[in-house]
This record gives sequence, C-alpha cells and structure tokens, in this order.
Amino acid sequence: MPIRQRCSSNLVAQVCEDTELPIVVGFGIRTAEQAAAIGRFSDAVVVGSALVDCIEHAASADDAVEQVHGLVSELAESVRACRK
Repeated sequence: MPIRQRCSSNLVAQVCEDTELPIVVGFGIRTAEQAAAIGRFSDAVVVGSALVDCIEHAASADDAVEQVHGLVSELAESVRACRK
C-alpha cells in the first residue's frame, strides 16, 4: 500500500475509534482506481473536483451531463467492487 494511502487509512481508523458517524474521505480523487483505494477504508468517497472538471471541459450542457453520468457510474462501480 502506498505511504499516502497507508497514512490515510491509519487516520480514518483513528477517527473511527472516536465516532460512530460515517467517515467520508476525498481530496483530488479523479479515477476509479483512486476511488476504490479510498473506498476500501472509508464510508464514502468525495469526488467533487473530478465532476467540476467534467463540466468545465464539456462541449455543451448535454455533453456535461453525459460525462458526469459516465464518471459517477464508473466511480460508483469501482467502490462497490472493492467492498465485495
């Protein structure tokens, strides 16, 4: 496990000891692989910047919707798969 991921998972484990609230992690997550890595040890994954990038680079509003939908589907599938 890469050092940053190991540090993140250790920090989440420490926070989990002090709360029963869901733990949500995310900063710069843009790919399905990154989402799955974070999803293995958190309750949810934040991917806001990746969605903003899709919208920013879309050719039209319809294109933005398609790109966001595709990315969200890919990210969700990867997080679900890592939890099986």
